[in-house]
Amino acid sequence: MAEFENPYAEESPFARAHFDCPNCDGKLWEYAIQRQMVCEDCRSVFASEEIFDAQARAPTEA
Repeated sequence: MAEFENPYAEESPFARAHFDCPNCDGKLWEYAIQRQMVCEDCRSVFASEEIFDAQARAPTEA
């Protein structure tokens, strides 16, 4: 069997999202492969689409 080097094997699948948790205001981390976000504080899991929709509906601060 041929050997090869996987450049993605060393990378973390999590990326810090620019959203706050709706439950505790902690920072969310996105696990893009599963289209989910996880709060770094309370560990709640949300669908990425749910967070994007909530952000789009949020009133802008003046």
